[in-house]
Amino acid sequence: MLLIKVLLTLTYTTATYAQDTTVQRLKYSGYIKNLQSLNYAENFTHLTTGNLIHNRANLKWQPSGSIIAVMEFRNRLFWGEEVALTPGFASQLRNANEAADLSLNWINEEQMVLNTTIDRLYLLYDKVRWNVRVGRQRINWGIGTIWNPNDLFNTFNFLDFDYEERPGVDALRLQYFTGLMNHIELAISVGDESHEMISAAKYFINFANYDLQLIGGWFQRQPTMGVGWSGIIRESGFKGEVQYYFPRKDFQELINVSAEIDHVFENGWYVNIGGFFNSRGIKEPADLSTIATLEFSPKNLMPTKWNSIVGFTKEITPLFTGNTTIIYSPGSHLVMLLPTLSYNLSENLDFNLVWQSFFNKQDTGFDDMAHRIFIRIKWSF
Repeated sequence: MLLIKVLLTLTYTTATYAQDTTVQRLKYSGYIKNLQSLNYAENFTHLTTGNLIHNRANLKWQPSGSIIAVMEFRNRLFWGEEVALTPGFASQLRNANEAADLSLNWINEEQMVLNTTIDRLYLLYDKVRWNVRVGRQRINWGIGTIWNPNDLFNTFNFLDFDYEERPGVDALRLQYFTGLMNHIELAISVGDESHEMISAAKYFINFANYDLQLIGGWFQRQPTMGVGWSGIIRESGFKGEVQYYFPRKDFQELINVSAEIDHVFENGWYVNIGGFFNSRGIKEPADLSTIATLEFSPKNLMPTKWNSIVGFTKEITPLFTGNTTIIYSPGSHLVMLLPTLSYNLSENLDFNLVWQSFFNKQDTGFDDMAHRIFIRIKWSF
């Protein structure tokens, strides 16, 4: 009932402010997306379809120059075979990082689920050198494109392309700027259980034309420290992250390392090459269930030990862009092929065709495991 009252109040307030053009302190934006999915088993057999209508609303209220209140929520209507064939589909929609349950299933039927989730709800105080934010927010400490070992608070699933905003967390974050770019940041988040608490500090500095960050803290009762960097080697970008988890009584030692180089060519090509190492990852072939059920976390960004990535992006026309990403894991011989086509139909209307194919070395030889095809139309307002 609390969630319903909040949504109704904000809807009424937005409509009231929209009628008064003299008031500029409340801003409203969002989008509506229609996503159709085709999920094939190996050799393009056993087709399962999915349907999703996704609406997002972003509300920002600024009562003064230094205080901002933000609320963002998503309404999603799922229906079809994918809902019916996935046990506990509705229960999987909630972000496990969030302490408070601000999610409501308006409809929870065998073949249809209508869900509303508030994934941003925070107050921001920003003045001179201080920036303080409390509530449900995104604390983004990652630097890399795909794998972010430094991102202790908000790990995201890189296969979930439809969630551009990425998950949030219930937390308190304080920033103090010691210079134009240099700053110290402290953050603490809570989860459903006390052992899920994360507390860490980050020192960010620009040195010798490199952005450097040092991180230290506790991740769910395990001490951890890390370093991240971003700079340029000649005309190519070079960035990476290292995060180390200290061994402790009930916890094993772990180190995650990512590094990548990217370059923009004069003919419009963008190329990204990188790698990721998970000291506790597997080296043997992984089945599809290992990938499909992977619960992404700062400690488990990939199930495999060694991983490499190559990405190509080409602006074919100002309105039409093509992208292909290939991920290969030596030892386990896992291959992910992730091509995407994007076309801007009009100023606020976009079309995307996304393909995800998974291959692996099996007893019968190297073969495909699954294929996913997504067709999406997005209207922004």
